Amino acid sequence: MLGSDVPRRWWRALRPPRVLEVQDSASVRVDGDDHTVDLRHAPRVCVVAHWDAEGRVSHSVCVLLRALQSAGFSALLVSSAPGGAPLTWVGGRPGGLTVLRRPNIGYDFGSWATALDRIPALRRCENLLLMNDSLAGPFASPAHLLSLFLTTDAAVWGLTDSLELAPHIQSYCVGFKRGVLEQPELRRFWDGIRVEADKERVVRRYEIGLSGVIRRMGIEAEAAIAAADVVEGTDNPTLHGWRRLLERGFPFVKRRVIRETARWSPDEPVDDVLRRRFDVELSAWL
Repeated sequence: MLGSDVPRRWWRALRPPRVLEVQDSASVRVDGDDHTVDLRHAPRVCVVAHWDAEGRVSHSVCVLLRALQSAGFSALLVSSAPGGAPLTWVGGRPGGLTVLRRPNIGYDFGSWATALDRIPALRRCENLLLMNDSLAGPFASPAHLLSLFLTTDAAVWGLTDSLELAPHIQSYCVGFKRGVLEQPELRRFWDGIRVEADKERVVRRYEIGLSGVIRRMGIEAEAAIAAADVVEGTDNPTLHGWRRLLERGFPFVKRRVIRETARWSPDEPVDDVLRRRFDVELSAWL
């Protein structure tokens, strides 16, 4: 008995701590206007995870927040930008927005877990979207995509899915309907988000892990744009299929595609593609 218990205790000691254990209530604060009371009762909420080394909120994030508000969503930005200085808003801070500041631990899943812990009523929300700032855009209205979320019968929804590593909803935009996050298995998942060492572990444990939990629970999940419609095999649709996504009305491009344009768009720079399609100057959106 002792021999079998020692490895278990060692494993527990070596596991990274939970985000909600490491950051105490004093390290999470509302920055500016506080609309959390409204968030508790709103039928549509979007929580956007943000990070920037200089505390800058890009034009893309500002446009996204305003587009969400135009579609009837109450918006919450959870920022893990360092320092205590106010965030810098490109184009101005949207009105009616609540901003939570938190330590830079746990990546975007840590930010979403913080929102669900700080405002437990979000778990019961009729239409809850979790998004992050890994996208440039929207360069056109995303209203048609948000409408798909609002009208789906599936309890879990995403903008895209992927077969890379394992079938999963891609976590840069995932939605939950009809208070499904109140279910015990999903409560344990979000309360158990840990301070992982790198992004790859976050993808495997939480992005792919979340879809695994959903499958085991027998919950129906749906993607607005299926990976098979834009890429072959296990290719990542937001990377390998970014042009086809644009053709299907997806008004975003992953920032990684822009950073690595020679890899993902060797024949034509990404900014030229976006200029031709949307008449935008990409540099202003980053």
